[in-house]
Amino acid sequence: MTTTVPYTVPECAPIRVDADGPECCLCVHGFTSCPAVYTELAERLAGMGYALSAPLLPGHGTTPEDLGAVAELEWFEAVAREYEELRGRYRTIHVVGLSLGGAIASWLAASRAGEPGLGRLVLLSPAYGLANKDYYAVDYASAEDRLIPIRVRPRLGDGLDAGRYQYSAMPLRAVGQLMLAAERGRASLPGITAPTALLYTAADAVVDPARIDEAATSIRSIERVQRYDGGEHNLLLGPDRLDVVERVAGFLER
Repeated sequence: MTTTVPYTVPECAPIRVDADGPECCLCVHGFTSCPAVYTELAERLAGMGYALSAPLLPGHGTTPEDLGAVAELEWFEAVAREYEELRGRYRTIHVVGLSLGGAIASWLAASRAGEPGLGRLVLLSPAYGLANKDYYAVDYASAEDRLIPIRVRPRLGDGLDAGRYQYSAMPLRAVGQLMLAAERGRASLPGITAPTALLYTAADAVVDPARIDEAATSIRSIERVQRYDGGEHNLLLGPDRLDVVERVAGFLER
């Protein structure tokens, strides 16, 4: 049985869809976000007969202060445990990662390369580096921790509001851990052998699109690359979201 990360925010409940078929999609959310960001994609994949699990990452679903107490390796280990639990129930596990989740998914795919249970890999705006280079000038070991405000998305009443939830601030220490996670994911790229789809936008203001450009040439098993010219970092909430959902569904269905 999977150990569930405690949460106090209703929107941050893990998503679990069981199915009788042999294939499952493991979907990993991003930094300060929540599993509900996968709502539309989860409905699409469930309708295709896939089982699906979108776990909550440690430090999320409670308070920003809790996020500041988490080491980046805990995110990777939590997803690895979820993967192993799903492997006990399904023949094939496809892995989908958004932003920080993309870095974690990259590492997971590389660490399980060659295993028969690993299916396809989908990377959505993967975090291999931050767009704001000011964060690279910080000495995180000595800097005093503080909360950095984050713009909160307005609720639109369109059925996707739960997926728009995120913390209203992020601890500086957690940003340092995010950067370490990004580097861990980036270093894993040459080891990926799973068929891979990479979707991102050149207009990303959160993660560095140039690092994703590099990833497109570093992953030997890449099969599809979709580079949007506009839109936003979170491809599952931006103007291209329906196109993204269909591209992901089509890639997994092959």
